[in-house]
Amino acid sequence: MLKKAFTLIELLVVIAIIAILAAILFPVFAQAKEAAKKTQCLSNMKQMATALYMYANDYDDMLCQTSWESSNTTQPFNPGGQYQIHWSFLMQPYIKNYDMFKCPSNSDATKPKFPCPSNADLGKLDASGNMYCDWMVNPYTYIPNYNVLPAHDWSTVSISVLDTPANTIAVGERRAHLVVGNATVGAQKGLSGFNPSQPCPGSTQIDPQFALIKSMNYAFWTADLAMQHLASDTSDKADIVRVKWDIHGGNGANYSFADSHAKFQSLAQTLNPNAYEYGPKFYPAFAPYSGTCSN
Repeated sequence: MLKKAFTLIELLVVIAIIAILAAILFPVFAQAKEAAKKTQCLSNMKQMATALYMYANDYDDMLCQTSWESSNTTQPFNPGGQYQIHWSFLMQPYIKNYDMFKCPSNSDATKPKFPCPSNADLGKLDASGNMYCDWMVNPYTYIPNYNVLPAHDWSTVSISVLDTPANTIAVGERRAHLVVGNATVGAQKGLSGFNPSQPCPGSTQIDPQFALIKSMNYAFWTADLAMQHLASDTSDKADIVRVKWDIHGGNGANYSFADSHAKFQSLAQTLNPNAYEYGPKFYPAFAPYSGTCSN
């Protein structure tokens, strides 16, 4: 009795069908996986926003600096201001988690200049009572807005002086490398969202809807100009490129806000001149700068 078997053509048809189904389903699986990562990242940023708000409540509405390592301020346990005390460490009493400072969608994390042997070493001193590493979570994929969490050479900011905390970005997602070549983003730990990133002599403050970046000394970014810089720059002097606004499927990123909420937005939404989310002005008078001016 002859046994029936599949013909070569039938096998090829089955294989072709399987290949077609795989081609259809694999992108769907990838999108579902990325959606889950984006949700986890948003959860991280919500907890960061809440921690920042709780910190301010505990310190008379004052937020912390992005980092504290300036040798201008006496630090007996940090000779010469070599090591930094980073905001990610200061949030630990409220978060008690190191892993949430890395977005699962971002494989290119930032590392401290002087990393601790492990995150368990954060906050510890050596036998001589000195710091021996940066008190900064490692790895780290987020970047603060200097107008909310100032750099080490600016005075701290009170939440009460922010015009619209619910519309002011506190933390964004960090781009560790630029697209052009393999240029490493500089050592800056945050961004101002303005150009120049610091108010230089002769800078003029103007409303964002009237700003023209090529003709004003002080200007707000637009989405088009930000993307142009990302495509052509090999450094992060145009500090808006430090934000990885295209991380989640290329259409946006998550952001923490000064009023303790977090949400997903496109680049254009964050740079809307009628609701500019990096603040109405950069480094205002209540946060005096102690260093030199640079773009």
